[in-house]
Amino acid sequence: MLQVKYGERYLRMSDAFHDFERHGVPDRDLTMDYSFWVVRQGERVALVDTGYDVGEREWLGEVSVMPPPDGLAKLGIDPADVELLVLTHFHFDHIGYVHLFTRATIVCSRLEWDYWMAKKRSGSLDGEFTTDAMLQQIEDAAAEGRVTLIDDETEVMPGVTAIPLGGHCPGELIVTVESDGRGLILTADAAHYGMQIEHGWPFFAYTDLDDMLAGLEAIRQLGESTGWDVVPGHDPAVREKYPSRDVDGLVSVLMTADPAQPV
Repeated sequence: MLQVKYGERYLRMSDAFHDFERHGVPDRDLTMDYSFWVVRQGERVALVDTGYDVGEREWLGEVSVMPPPDGLAKLGIDPADVELLVLTHFHFDHIGYVHLFTRATIVCSRLEWDYWMAKKRSGSLDGEFTTDAMLQQIEDAAAEGRVTLIDDETEVMPGVTAIPLGGHCPGELIVTVESDGRGLILTADAAHYGMQIEHGWPFFAYTDLDDMLAGLEAIRQLGESTGWDVVPGHDPAVREKYPSRDVDGLVSVLMTADPAQPV
């Protein structure tokens, strides 16, 4: 299980968290990592999210550190060999390269699909964190019969389970990965930072605040009940906990059967 960092952004805590002033803590600088995740099971390869082309469009001041296609190439992964994409939600930084994975089955939440495709059809995407062209990639895959919509907790690959939480987006997913009795909880944008889970701090961008808060609590409880490590979606602390190995220092090994195994 690998985390591949492809970009970063510099901001303030008051930029990141909803109604930050009420928490009564000093404002300070933050770094936000942008990543996607790779699951390998023998010859089988799955991705959780795809990243995006940072140079294609200005969004929030992101800086590219390694374009996702370059990261895959350095890992020896041909996009045509990826058999599964789990899209946690349809924001720009998670679906930008869907078109590269021409043979992959795409798993996403039905709520996420319905919400964003309705906005696409009605021409109401202005100001949203996605574009018509990005969503069209997913629609094209659906036309080819490669999209699976889920409503509930679903095992999408042996040991890999997608769980709808909502909040940040209507169909926001988290993903758990289990192997040999160990497990990881990939929160994606249900929790950008570990401090959100610890303190119950909602992110600034959400479609339902109550769902986001409930999602943070659900992640906390899942981590406590399983004893599995929680991997917040944009937190640089993940790379401190799981030191990078080779590949320009941008790939973190989150879990492997052999701790000595190289990337």
